[in-house]
Amino acid sequence: MLRQIILISDGQSNKGPNPGEVSELALKEDIRVNTIGIIDNNKNQMAIMELEDIAERGGGVCELTHLNHLSETLSRVTINSIYTTIEEMVSHELKEIIDMDIKDIHPVEREKFVKLIDMIGNEADLKCLILLDASGSMKNKIDIAKKSVLELLLFLEERKGKNEVGVLIFPGKEEYYDLLCDFTEDIDELKNSLDNINIGGITPTGYAIEGAIDIFVNARYDDIPYNHIV
Repeated sequence: MLRQIILISDGQSNKGPNPGEVSELALKEDIRVNTIGIIDNNKNQMAIMELEDIAERGGGVCELTHLNHLSETLSRVTINSIYTTIEEMVSHELKEIIDMDIKDIHPVEREKFVKLIDMIGNEADLKCLILLDASGSMKNKIDIAKKSVLELLLFLEERKGKNEVGVLIFPGKEEYYDLLCDFTEDIDELKNSLDNINIGGITPTGYAIEGAIDIFVNARYDDIPYNHIV
């Protein structure tokens, strides 16, 4: 089971713990933290640096995008994170078994491992929790963001593995975050949940990542994680 957080935001955290430090805690739980920054003409360099830091410390991928390219970026980040995770797992196993990295293997033999990575990346089950910034600055962007989340679930249907997407928004109505939709494969369930987003308030990014970790850790899985795949 592959577990991902994908944070979508257009600004910088202004309440709560350091989100980069919290993303390190996620990685310790084998949860990759990816970030997507929606950039305007006036780029907030501090916000960009924060998003890059979150992804780096969370073992994930960071991409910046304009609003009209959000859907493609969300799909690309999700898939890139899957294959990066699998490649790291394979490299770790190789290191343990033959004390070699994939890059050190002869090109002919390396191709076999590349095919293995492709196969596992396509067949591994995935749970992906979208952390969607719902602060005031997202007012004119939220409709496209919601559409992008729905298109992600449709895009993932091309994979052989089971794909479940959940959505957590921050801030929530009364708390720092709300789990808007638990993990689901049902596009209608996801769509109905996204209709309930309220926009406005602060940007408690660190608290949102903490909430996402709790959701993953407290969930019960029947699936065996891909810890040993070679």
